[in-house]
Amino acid sequence: MVRGKHVVYFALQPPPEAAAQALARFEAARARHRVSAKPTPAARLHVSLNPIGEFKRPPTPVFDKALEAAAAVEARPFVVAFNRLGTWPSGDPPPLVLWGDEGVIGVNALYTSIQRALRRHDMAPRREVEIVPHMTLLYDRAQVPETVVEPVAWTVREFVLVHAVHGEGRYDVVGRIPLSG
Repeated sequence: MVRGKHVVYFALQPPPEAAAQALARFEAARARHRVSAKPTPAARLHVSLNPIGEFKRPPTPVFDKALEAAAAVEARPFVVAFNRLGTWPSGDPPPLVLWGDEGVIGVNALYTSIQRALRRHDMAPRREVEIVPHMTLLYDRAQVPETVVEPVAWTVREFVLVHAVHGEGRYDVVGRIPLSG
């Protein structure tokens, strides 16, 4: 894959109420753990699903092909719930994330459905990568131990195709794919 600043992937976006809840869980931990970084703006919070790729230039034809593949995804709306908050040991600085237990089963199933659709369009490898559904709130050197929190939950009714431009802070939703049923 070409390393570039134009990154394309499928994701879930929390509705405004759930994004506000996610940021409230962070604020409750901020002072206790001396977190100094600013959180991701509510409008940019998301749960990454399937990567499409990284490109040097805006990949407009790739958007169309990815959306065509996504149109074949068959999945029903489901509830996602994140009930854990903590620092993950990856990255420099590491991310502070929300993740869940049983509340992410639907996310894993949707990821698999999208992966199959992308494979049928020659846009994904045969071997499926295992994911751990999570929502990154910020990056900070402060270490927040795994903490059980009141769940941040919402009914997922769609997934989106995102075009992010690294270094420019751009995060554009290129397409919305409703779940059926």
